[in-house]
Amino acid sequence: MSQSIKLNVGDSLHDPMSGNNGEIIKVEDNVSGKLVFIRWTVEDHLSHNTEHFYSKIVKSVKKGEIEHSPRNPS
Repeated sequence: MSQSIKLNVGDSLHDPMSGNNGEIIKVEDNVSGKLVFIRWTVEDHLSHNTEHFYSKIVKSVKKGEIEHSPRNPS
């Protein structure tokens, strides 16, 4: 059975291949599809922002390429 993944602002992401840690800073609807904006933090480097299609990030999480941790509800 397939697990449903929902990405929300404040969720953490980790890319095991590069060691990058990210936080979802915005999820926005676009005419081409839903976009996810991520602020990546790399040790000894400045943070940088990227944007990706929502579906691409969900697929990467399902494949195990990116680790997803939902933010803790306050």
